[in-house]
Amino acid sequence: MENEVQPLTMPGRRMVDAAEHLAAEFDKAAADNDQNGRFPHEHIETLRECGYLYAPLPVECGGWGVDSVHDVIVASSRLARGDAGITLGVNMHLLAMLTFSRQWHIAGNREDRARTMAVGATMAQIAQGRAVIAAAISEADQRLTYHSASAHKHGDDWVLNGRKIICSMAPAATHFSVSLTYKDDEGVPRYAYTVVDRNTPGITVHDDWDALGMRSSGSVTVTFKDVPLSPRGPGKGVPAGKISAEFLENVLMSGPAHASASLGVAEAAFQAGVSSVQAKHARLGDEAVRSTFHHLAAESSIDLAASRAIFSRALHMIDQHYAEHPTGYGDLETAHAVFSEAQRAKAFINQAAVRIVDRAMTMSGGGAYMSKHPLSRYWRDVRAGAFMHPLAANVAYEYVGAVALSMPPSDL
Repeated sequence: MENEVQPLTMPGRRMVDAAEHLAAEFDKAAADNDQNGRFPHEHIETLRECGYLYAPLPVECGGWGVDSVHDVIVASSRLARGDAGITLGVNMHLLAMLTFSRQWHIAGNREDRARTMAVGATMAQIAQGRAVIAAAISEADQRLTYHSASAHKHGDDWVLNGRKIICSMAPAATHFSVSLTYKDDEGVPRYAYTVVDRNTPGITVHDDWDALGMRSSGSVTVTFKDVPLSPRGPGKGVPAGKISAEFLENVLMSGPAHASASLGVAEAAFQAGVSSVQAKHARLGDEAVRSTFHHLAAESSIDLAASRAIFSRALHMIDQHYAEHPTGYGDLETAHAVFSEAQRAKAFINQAAVRIVDRAMTMSGGGAYMSKHPLSRYWRDVRAGAFMHPLAANVAYEYVGAVALSMPPSDL
């Protein structure tokens, strides 16, 4: 495909090449999985066994050493061309891998040998055990900095309670990364993440995903009832109910990761529309190619070029931000600057991708309206991007506008 976003590193090249190969394989079953609302366990198994899910981890810990956020999420955009639903869950797992890798590098740069060894051991265990980590983050009517899922002490032990929705890839998860709120020793609410084994008592993975699009994603509800946690309790986390530099960095990659699915769908749809017009031309000659098709193709190629540019720039800014803060987090103003750019990219790509898919359907004609046509699936899948946090459209414009006016919000 012309003018694709390219990886910046050699390990990233390996991951992007693998994603393209996997996308071609996944695309063969995508239509059936979509129509039947079936979660493709076998594809997740392929991703595990080939090592793709562990690519962001250091080589010495069992990964491929793809520590560039840019390259990991570019690979996701390629994977989404084959099946965007699968990509949603895979992205959440890959972000967890990037987070572990980031923590490992920070500990090493701080010369914290004990922390470095501990995080390294965790990563090695994940890769060797072929763990699959699904994100249990979203909640109904959620406040982004203060979740209703909570951890509290029950005697000397910590337990987790809560209900999470749209947990992509949950059917295949071996572990869940759960966002929660708890009170520290001083009674101050804190927002944190904890990882729990799927087989821990009190976890219920519901079979309730029956959506308009992204039907292969397995984005089911997961409930946690008195789930025992590590004796250490949840991670330290950040103060709940307010935006901090650490909070923004923790969610910095999520927006572009969601956008990668929209971009991949847009690229696949654009190609489908072009191929349809080319096939008409081959069958019927020049008279079949109306001037309308030229105009639609031009508009979509411009939208695609702009989407790729803002996508790559946002990812490059995240990598640069990490490089400039090798031992921890930057200040809040800097974090807002990078996070807002990531959100601009997500918002633009979400909208542009919908336009590209709509034009491709017009270029392809009535056949694209049939459920068996790939564009029918793309049309439904691409509309999911707008409601994915962080940040969904109902929050993104408020946030981006406030930052543009030099009035960044204190909460989301």
